[in-house]
Amino acid sequence: MGVTADLAQFISSLRYEALPSAVVDAAKIAIIDGVGNMIAGSAQPLAQTIGQYTRDMGGTPQASVVGWGFKTNPPAAAFANGVFGHCLDFEIQGYPPTHGTSSCLPAALALAEANEATGKALITGYVLGWEIQGRLREASAPHTAHAYHPPGLVGPLGGAAAASSVLGLDAEQTNMALGIAASRTGGLTANTGTMVKSTHPGNAARMGTEAALLARSGYTSSSEALESDTGYAQALFGRQLDWDAVTAGLGETYRLLDPGFDIKRFPAQIYMQRPMEAVLNLREQHGLEATQMRTLTITGPHRSHSGPLPRSGLDGKFSIQYCAAIALLDGAVGIDSFTDQRRFSPDVENTLPKIRLETSPDPTVKAVAEMSDGRTLEGQCRDFRGSAANPMNYKERTSKFKACAGRVLPEGKVEALLDILETLEEQPGVVPLVDVLRGEG
Repeated sequence: MGVTADLAQFISSLRYEALPSAVVDAAKIAIIDGVGNMIAGSAQPLAQTIGQYTRDMGGTPQASVVGWGFKTNPPAAAFANGVFGHCLDFEIQGYPPTHGTSSCLPAALALAEANEATGKALITGYVLGWEIQGRLREASAPHTAHAYHPPGLVGPLGGAAAASSVLGLDAEQTNMALGIAASRTGGLTANTGTMVKSTHPGNAARMGTEAALLARSGYTSSSEALESDTGYAQALFGRQLDWDAVTAGLGETYRLLDPGFDIKRFPAQIYMQRPMEAVLNLREQHGLEATQMRTLTITGPHRSHSGPLPRSGLDGKFSIQYCAAIALLDGAVGIDSFTDQRRFSPDVENTLPKIRLETSPDPTVKAVAEMSDGRTLEGQCRDFRGSAANPMNYKERTSKFKACAGRVLPEGKVEALLDILETLEEQPGVVPLVDVLRGEG
């Protein structure tokens, strides 16, 4: 068989009972985090456009739109919920970076609801979506053009894997779904910092859902869509795909465990996490206030996508200078740190010109303040809290979930939702879950 067929065989044959307990536990942690992101994201300004757009388009009421109180067809619900899940840039992140939750979980959830699937089926679909997306990302990362946003390239295939599993497609149907999804790839890094970025995982979830539904109905595609001379690898990566990374050890190792994932402490790009924690450490250790310093220099291995003066609060999620300024000024970073009101407040405007960036191959990020009295103070961060090397504990994870879900749901429903998610493998169906998630609109 070819690579596409090998993946299809693995996806179609994997059953929940074959998953190691550690993988199930990791998947539940990731799903809980993802659900929290979808709920909080459903109330963001850009979600108002997406939610209303999805409602206006109509559709057979089979799958719930999180936080909006209505159902639509599964592809449309997967799209909206994928946008909601990604728009905060707060979801877990794998290695190499790609957004596997917002591409895969909404697809699995929409079809689990529409087809009355079990909690076990939802978990299995998510595991497979994360696995396939992560493998393709690792195989292609060294050869991905900077202008492409990775979730747009690998996400539709991850979404198709998750969707095919939940639908119980056989190997041939799954092969066709992967072929369909391979033709639905794209997404430009130019749109990072804008509303469009969150549609890349949203579109991946939608395309994956649609691909599986079409394949179930007999729609065909190339059976060698990944490896063909005129296929996915050739078109997007000049055929420079590491095929061993795609298929070696399928079912023997799982990427949710190895290399694992980072849980974000702050709702911003993954490369912002260490600079913000370094600044918070500096502030806490020295009682630093922005008005006391001349300059703040952040030294680390990454540069900002957005510049020193982000165009909006949303764009600030990709600006090291802005993230450092917020951490220094407020002593905390949360969802409301990235509103336009906060971005253009006088203290932020006064602080941004004081922040400098320097690059260094050292993975430890340093924040060095030059004080008005001539002193130099330093804070640093190597492994941020929530990273795979410095994981959050149960209390920290659930606190994040409750803070996200509590932006939309009353406390009693947040607790009830958490109870359902923590026993997801015991749920005979996902209706109790989606009934809470859908809300009242």
